[in-house]
Amino acid sequence: MDGAFDTYWAQPQPPTSDHLSSIRQALDATLDPRVPNDFRQQALGHLESLKHQPDAPHYGFALADDWQQNAGVRYYGLQLLEFAVRYKWTEYNPAHTEQIRTWIKCLAGSLRDDDRADPSFLRNKVAQVWVEVAKRSWGDEWMDMDAALVTLWEKPLSEKGVVNKLFVCYVLETLSEDVVNSEDPVAGLRLDVLGAALNEIMIPQGLYEEYRHTRPGNQKEVRCGEQGWLSRMAEYFALCVKQARMGGQHVELVEKMANCAGKALNAMRPTMSWISLRAAVEANCVDCLFLPFHSEDVALQTAATETLHALLARPYNAHWHDSWLDTIVQAMRADRVALIKNAFEQSASEPGEDDAKYTLQKKMSEVLSVLSDNIAYHPTDLVTGNKLDLPFFFALLLHVLQSKSLVVSIPVLHSWSKLLSCEEGSVIDLVFQALGPLVQTCSERLLRYENLPSSIAEEDTVCLFLDEDFDTIPERHAFLGNYRRYCTNIIQTIARSRPLEALQHVLSQMSDLLATGPYSGGKGFNSENYSKSSLSVLRFDAQYTVVSAALKGYSAWCADASALSHEEPIFAKAEADRQQAEQALQEWSYGIMNTHTDDPEVAAMVLQTLVSILRTLKSAGIEQFVLHVVQHLLTMQLHDNSAHTAFSDSVKSFEGLRVVELQKLALTFSNELLQVYHELEPRIGVLAQKHSEDVRLVWGYKAFLFMIIHRANNIAPNERLARLQGMLAPVYEAWQDQSLSKSVTNLESFCEALALDNLADFFQQHGFHRVADWSAQQLDASGQARQAAIKERNDSIPLRMTKSMLAATTEKLKPDSDEFETACALWAPMIPVILPPLMKMLRHAQAYHNMSNWNQLPDELQQVVKRSLQDRFWQSGISSESKEDFYKRISGSKTSLEGFASVVRGTMRNVREQGYHIVYLLTKFDEQFYGTLAEGEGGGNMQAGWAEPLAQALFQDAKCLGANHLHPIINLTTGLVQRCPPQRRAQVLPFLIGGLFNGLDAKVSSEWEAIAEAQQGRAGREEDELGDEMRTESVLRQLTYSMVSFVPFLLEHERQQQVSNGRNENGVAPPLAKPTVSELVLGDPSILEPMMLFCTHALRMHDQRCCSTICKTFRTILPLFTHPSAPPAPQVREFISTEVLKAAITSLNEPYFADLQKDLASLIAQMLVLYTRLTGTPRDVLLSLPDMSAAKVDRALGRLVGERGEAKGSERQQRAVVLELLEGVRGVSIYEAGKIRREAPKKKAGVQEKYMQVEQQPTGLGDGQGGEELEGVAGLFGDA
Repeated sequence: MDGAFDTYWAQPQPPTSDHLSSIRQALDATLDPRVPNDFRQQALGHLESLKHQPDAPHYGFALADDWQQNAGVRYYGLQLLEFAVRYKWTEYNPAHTEQIRTWIKCLAGSLRDDDRADPSFLRNKVAQVWVEVAKRSWGDEWMDMDAALVTLWEKPLSEKGVVNKLFVCYVLETLSEDVVNSEDPVAGLRLDVLGAALNEIMIPQGLYEEYRHTRPGNQKEVRCGEQGWLSRMAEYFALCVKQARMGGQHVELVEKMANCAGKALNAMRPTMSWISLRAAVEANCVDCLFLPFHSEDVALQTAATETLHALLARPYNAHWHDSWLDTIVQAMRADRVALIKNAFEQSASEPGEDDAKYTLQKKMSEVLSVLSDNIAYHPTDLVTGNKLDLPFFFALLLHVLQSKSLVVSIPVLHSWSKLLSCEEGSVIDLVFQALGPLVQTCSERLLRYENLPSSIAEEDTVCLFLDEDFDTIPERHAFLGNYRRYCTNIIQTIARSRPLEALQHVLSQMSDLLATGPYSGGKGFNSENYSKSSLSVLRFDAQYTVVSAALKGYSAWCADASALSHEEPIFAKAEADRQQAEQALQEWSYGIMNTHTDDPEVAAMVLQTLVSILRTLKSAGIEQFVLHVVQHLLTMQLHDNSAHTAFSDSVKSFEGLRVVELQKLALTFSNELLQVYHELEPRIGVLAQKHSEDVRLVWGYKAFLFMIIHRANNIAPNERLARLQGMLAPVYEAWQDQSLSKSVTNLESFCEALALDNLADFFQQHGFHRVADWSAQQLDASGQARQAAIKERNDSIPLRMTKSMLAATTEKLKPDSDEFETACALWAPMIPVILPPLMKMLRHAQAYHNMSNWNQLPDELQQVVKRSLQDRFWQSGISSESKEDFYKRISGSKTSLEGFASVVRGTMRNVREQGYHIVYLLTKFDEQFYGTLAEGEGGGNMQAGWAEPLAQALFQDAKCLGANHLHPIINLTTGLVQRCPPQRRAQVLPFLIGGLFNGLDAKVSSEWEAIAEAQQGRAGREEDELGDEMRTESVLRQLTYSMVSFVPFLLEHERQQQVSNGRNENGVAPPLAKPTVSELVLGDPSILEPMMLFCTHALRMHDQRCCSTICKTFRTILPLFTHPSAPPAPQVREFISTEVLKAAITSLNEPYFADLQKDLASLIAQMLVLYTRLTGTPRDVLLSLPDMSAAKVDRALGRLVGERGEAKGSERQQRAVVLELLEGVRGVSIYEAGKIRREAPKKKAGVQEKYMQVEQQPTGLGDGQGGEELEGVAGLFGDA
């Protein structure tokens, strides 16, 4: 360790001063801004070429060891050494590798405790090279590494200061990360040796004595000394903390010792995730990790908390129960809980005031959550005999829960939801004591903070903390969605355990709020400045959510009570409580019905609450109550004021909701409502007449009456059928009308039927092509008349009535029931009548978007048509205006040129989406529908079927639609596949599934290409243009994921069906009907080929979620095509071995996919393992890569596949072989790819990933119509 070594690099001679001088000059040239660019490039080329010279390691050592050189030159020397280790190691003989180890030990031993002489980045680089050498030789060639580390560690402080200890800590930290925690390819190749060696040197003495006697005979001893590194680091950490606390006024000493303590913690933290818990107990890790809480060093407290969390969050296993229990009990001692409480209180800060203290609070909350979860999952072990102060601990949990930072409180909130399910007596008692504060806090936190008006949000501490924690609105929405979910779960659980108290509390709060809030004219309500995002509405919305959760909890309690037998002691009490609760619910409902409100949003929530209560009761003897609620729903009146747009829109939404809720009651209480049908029918007639201009409401009310007749069981079957047929007569007549048949003959006639004929002339007459801002130009009287005519014609086609009545017929319809038979009798004759014109409508509504149908127009009018088809979007997190401002702008432009264009595109969208819905509803008639698709109207052969025309209607022009309009097509295809009877699959599904992949693959791929081109030219773009691009990309990601998810749906269809259908009485799953969907997909080339092509393209699309899903899907598919000769295995195997392998390698080597290296490498490894014994194509593809020798490829394949074709090594080792093989292809190191900075935004520290896992699908809202769910790589393979 004194710098001497025994052997020299055999060839060539040590570097001369001229060599070193040229290196220094080249380095200076790369850093000097005054040097011309061509000289700089030459210098870079020279430095890069040096790495490949045989004497590069010697140059590297000479430069790094020369104290007279500046830090930059010495760092370059270390880079030369590192390159040799990483890329040339396998070319060296034992003498060379021994020399490199000697050099690195020499460099480590000569480090100085002086940041000016040896800066930290230089010392860390020496440690990194040490670790690179260790990963390749420790435990085999290098047996004395631990002895070298111990020698460094034991150098006295007077001689070396702390530099050696910090160096060793960094080496141990990096070894733990690379060998155990990260997907390091080099370590993965020697995982067995390195893992055993690392464990051996880490564990304390007592555990090592046992381990030594049980160590495998072929495993050599690598440990030096008795203590073990975990004990050494814990002891050193404790010493540093003690010296920092005792440093007093010696600021420099305090800072130095605190820094050393932090470095020791950094080394211990990755170890805590894998070291034996018994080792942690023996090393007194918990004791030492609480030492910083006796100080006021926030940074040290945070680091200790993180390390403590890594230890305590280890999953429980019965094999190490005693060590686990010892660890948790030590952490939960009353004095240590008090330390956490004190630190939590002292670290309190306002939003943005002190980031360090705020981070500490987040970390402490996570530790408390882990401890709380252990109580919930293992109450008996922790509560019995351990003398824990649980009341004090639970009080701290409540205190943290009530933090104004939701990010601080959410871990504890999640834990409370688990504690509520605990059944241990003493824990239950403590939880019950906390119910009041829990309900209060959860109720307050159900406020929709994301919708608060900015004037309020700017003053609200909770909102200010949210702004501090989240950079984007989608992230915040995902987090708040999880937070609300935990709150509702807690309220639901409390109501399930204490139904009477919970219901009484939350319902009284709602009635008080309604009675005192500004929800009626006499209490300050004003429709002129109405906003459904006002604080008063949002508060009522929060209370409505509370009541809904409580009612769900009460329903669960009722189910629990109904499961009790009459003999059980608590049966009588449960029955009495149920009757008392039902009486209380009815009394509350009567009271709330007598309270008037003018606020449409609040009225809607009151209405929904009443219906929820009715559907919750569902017991005999409430007929009068049902009728009273229905009467109230029918007579509720809100006086619309069209001059106040926001208020008027909410009133219209209320009217739509009223119909939906009435239909729910018709399903649940059809018998009760049939008794007063003669009274309901005229009232419904009045309401339908009142809203006659709204076809949706008219047919919604008619559907309400239809559902009563259809679902009531106290009516004769013949009478029921006759009455229902009478109700459906308008539908029958509309589809059989000859004028409808003529109107769908072609696109031109269809446009004429919708008053969309001669549209180009209209555009020209009104000067659309001359106006830049269509929203600013108002329509004249003739334009508004044309707009009204289009709306009227749209309402006249029979789609809305058919959809409404079909939905009423099929809602919650049970197969094989009398209602189902009646439904089939009503609709089966109509299916052959409806389908032909419906398919033509769908075809035309898509063809309208195909610009080839407009190519006869002048260019300027073609651009007008194209622009008129582009939706206006508001998208969460992207649009610069608020959603309410967007709606206000849209509503204000209804009579403008943009409003006219909106009506045009909205008309075609309504045709498509209502048509999709009708087709989906028809699938519920099983054989009647699919038989028609398969055989046509006459039941003839397959050639006469309508599956192919339906596929053409759905997919032929789908590529012309915007990405946001394609989700309904995917959803419909999913439903068509899901409901198809097994005997009809082969006749129907190939057209539909193949059509979907053929139609949408090209669309999705071309959209991604457009995104890539737009990103390349993004510089200098206007903000509005960038916003449009971001919206487009967001919608495309959603579409891509929908398509990608469709593939595993097909392949796993039967397994999902078995899960949903359960097992038979013998516990055995019923046999699968043939052909299964997966068999059909994998065996029919018309499906398999386009599906495989799409999946291959998806591997290259810049969406990590989609790429990961496709990797898993391919890994499911690969083993299915290993048959040597049976078709289609050879053909599919060749495709996978060429195109899929190329796509996977290309993505693996691209920085964007750095986070997916594990998925991609596993996929490539599986291809090589399964297919190289059957075909030479994978080997040929690998050999086509630049600088890929046959020897290198064959050596890698030999590590993956045995002589008999069996797989060798673990999955991680196989991945490591692939990553090592493909490292450095085209000069881009895959190893480094994971360290490249990517554009994807990162969440701020402190928000755990599990609280961000709600599916983030930004909502794209267009035109006020409602929600819309919305470099050259060929050269790698010699193609360039």
